[in-house]
Amino acid sequence: MDDRLASYVTNLDRDVFALRNLPEEVVAVLFAYYSRSRDDLRTNLRRLLDDHELAMLEGGAADVPALSTARDRARAFHEKWVVGYGHASVAEHAVVHLAVERCSIVAAKALEEARLAAYTEKSTRYVRFDEGTLVTDIGLPPDLEAVYEKGARALLRTYATVADGVEAALIAKHPPPEGTPPKAHAAVLRAHACDLLRGLLPAGVPTNVGVTLNARGLEHHVGRMLGSPLAEVRRIGEAMRQEGAVIVPTLLKYTAPRKHRDGAYERVLNARGALHAISDDAPNSDVRLIDGSDEPLRTLAAAIQCELFGIAWDEAWRRSSHAARAKQVVDAYLADRGPHDQPLRALEQVTFRFEVCCDYGAWRDLQRHRMVSATTPRLGTSAGWWLSPELAELGFEDVCREALEGAVDTHAQLATSHPWEAQYAVPLAFRVRYVMHANLREMFHLIELRSARQGHESYRRVAQGLAECLLSACPWLATHLRVDRNHYPWARH
Repeated sequence: MDDRLASYVTNLDRDVFALRNLPEEVVAVLFAYYSRSRDDLRTNLRRLLDDHELAMLEGGAADVPALSTARDRARAFHEKWVVGYGHASVAEHAVVHLAVERCSIVAAKALEEARLAAYTEKSTRYVRFDEGTLVTDIGLPPDLEAVYEKGARALLRTYATVADGVEAALIAKHPPPEGTPPKAHAAVLRAHACDLLRGLLPAGVPTNVGVTLNARGLEHHVGRMLGSPLAEVRRIGEAMRQEGAVIVPTLLKYTAPRKHRDGAYERVLNARGALHAISDDAPNSDVRLIDGSDEPLRTLAAAIQCELFGIAWDEAWRRSSHAARAKQVVDAYLADRGPHDQPLRALEQVTFRFEVCCDYGAWRDLQRHRMVSATTPRLGTSAGWWLSPELAELGFEDVCREALEGAVDTHAQLATSHPWEAQYAVPLAFRVRYVMHANLREMFHLIELRSARQGHESYRRVAQGLAECLLSACPWLATHLRVDRNHYPWARH
């Protein structure tokens, strides 16, 4: 136990803790380590202390009298204005950094549902998962817990067994390009092997998540987690409430579950006419455009002129009736966009709704787009799975397919009585179906980011499908939307 850490974390031995007395830049670095490092946050913080990177903070500032007085005054202020008068926006200026470690991927997705928050999670694309790691305390009775553990550990054994073989096959197939150091090339292929095999990981594997959000968002989000049907999520929600209260005690004073929000599933489940299962003839395409703004070109041209010139909507709409002239306005608005420039705000006036069916691993990445309104699917096996065709080329398709077929049996045994907990046993390769609604500006961001070379193959396919659907509805965007349709032997350069 390193007592030096006590000034910077709210506890030294539990999986959920908050950070304190640290510069924001240091917090950002520590959370960034989650994505690329096997080590926990305290280990990386201890390393900074050993390197004297935080020498100026030794001893901390927790007991400085002036700070203590300031805290008392802040609490009194929040008690009056936030709690008493309901000015909850004040709480948005109080920011809490939380580290949640060794939670399952299932719980991580519930944790990452808050829209107004920032997250960094352990990557399935860069870090191998250990064969022996699994979240087991998920609220199942002993007999079903044994079924879950047997099935999930079988998947992890396959993942561990196949990983070395896939990596070796990739190295044999792709020798280092001229001028590329063999060690650097091997690291690229090791990461590519993780990409190919992440679909074998059961959703019950542990991950680490760094969370930054303001106190107002934390209060609402913790209340949502406390009402979850999953015991692990409720446990983490309570731990977040306790640790967050060390930093902002007044602002989390009345955090509680909400009957309206938490009871929605059961109310609809028992409503007449509710559909509980996917029919056999449900569309199976990766991406399908459901609907969108009427006359999107005219709508965008009108919105542009309203934004730039302050014209009344009816007048802008009348002026945009001629398609060729409307396109000239749109082309001028989107011109000169650099490689890092987001389209401007008028594009938010045009919206589209899509149905997406993709593997859960891809959904996890696409869920992080906060400006997208997307339904949250429950992970199951009914929509089948997706594996990269490259696994067949390398000779590993059969062993992977056998592992996934075993997961179907495990899920079936659990889902009859415990449908929520059964998610933990399902590998990331299995597909989920959900509805995505987004404005045109966010579609540019999502498609251009997620279709890029460095993206995972599975969500690149979704981004490319979204682009095709969007361009079928808006062909006048063809010269402006930057979608990468190329195939690459591996994602990293």
